[in-house]
Amino acid sequence: MKRVLLTGATGLIGGAVLHHALDRDDATEWVCLVRCGSIEQGRQRVAARLARFTDPFTAQRLARKIEIVPGDFTRADLDMDPRLDGLTHILHLAADTSWWGDERVNRTNHDGTLALARRARAMSGLQRFLHVGTAMICGANAPHHVEEAAYPAADARHLVAYTVSKAAAESSLAEHFSDLPIVVARPSIVVGHSVLGAGPSSSILWVVRAADRLRMLPCAPESKVDIVPSDWVAETLHGLLFKPSLAHRLYHVSGGASASTSWADLMRAFEAAEPSDGIRAFTRFDLADRATLRARFAQVFGLDGSLKQAMLRATRAYYAFCSLDLSFDNTRLLAEGFAAPPPLPAYLGTCLANSAEIVDQFADDLEMFTAPAPSQPAALTAIA
Repeated sequence: MKRVLLTGATGLIGGAVLHHALDRDDATEWVCLVRCGSIEQGRQRVAARLARFTDPFTAQRLARKIEIVPGDFTRADLDMDPRLDGLTHILHLAADTSWWGDERVNRTNHDGTLALARRARAMSGLQRFLHVGTAMICGANAPHHVEEAAYPAADARHLVAYTVSKAAAESSLAEHFSDLPIVVARPSIVVGHSVLGAGPSSSILWVVRAADRLRMLPCAPESKVDIVPSDWVAETLHGLLFKPSLAHRLYHVSGGASASTSWADLMRAFEAAEPSDGIRAFTRFDLADRATLRARFAQVFGLDGSLKQAMLRATRAYYAFCSLDLSFDNTRLLAEGFAAPPPLPAYLGTCLANSAEIVDQFADDLEMFTAPAPSQPAALTAIA
């Protein structure tokens, strides 16, 4: 009997994994560690996420299949709940995805992950601990095609606190928990769903749409961006979690050389889905030129209100990543027999078909760019 502990069940990838797994209706038991006041409250939080992938009735039915353990993974080493003892697998997805707030983000993503690893040592039947990080721990000074290195580079130049904390977590797991059956999966940029489009989440999709609307890029049109859909990520993580034997302990869950897309390809996909002048020409600008971006943003979206001002800051921050021109090698993943993902242009039209206004989509990501007051707990979500 497989018995899996899932953290981050209320986030995008966690919900996608659960929907993929529960829909299979096999004998696997899923235990979700959820921050909640009661078991029923936690179950309803998970059901609400599952409803992004199916109808509300089915979401409620699927949520009844899981076991809810109220708790916090960052204090898992203090949690003696016996339901956590007989686990065979752990899928660790929960994280503080905020880009700012170094101390708080590190406390959650690094210290909290180590707390979960300490608790895992008491699970005598544990077969695999799949820790989900991010491919962007490579840093801003990485080569354009990033290989699946064993550890984060010590000299990596990080752009945000989130990637610093995820890199630190990987390094500490490797250094202090070699006795655990840990496998690391590093997704690249997760955007949309290849079948359901923007329905499950519009996170990060708004950035691509904003770039199209602004008609501005801080890089050449031939620059690559490694984007993968949430349903493919979920299916791949599920496979990595349960595949009896793996050749490596680290994998990029990414588009790689074959499925990464160029901005030029994205422009053509936008033009096909939302025809304009047939050209879709973009202007290249210097990322340091804040005035030009601000003026263009104000012209297209306006700058009235705090939400749009926050969106401008977030757009500038994402453009810094866009300018890196990165794709992430997935040779190991493909060698294990996993299918390559569809590139974003293949399902962009599906995403646009059920998209809300760009500013409204950004509102779903707002908490990533606003640090809560010190007295507030960090929001724990699935990595995206």
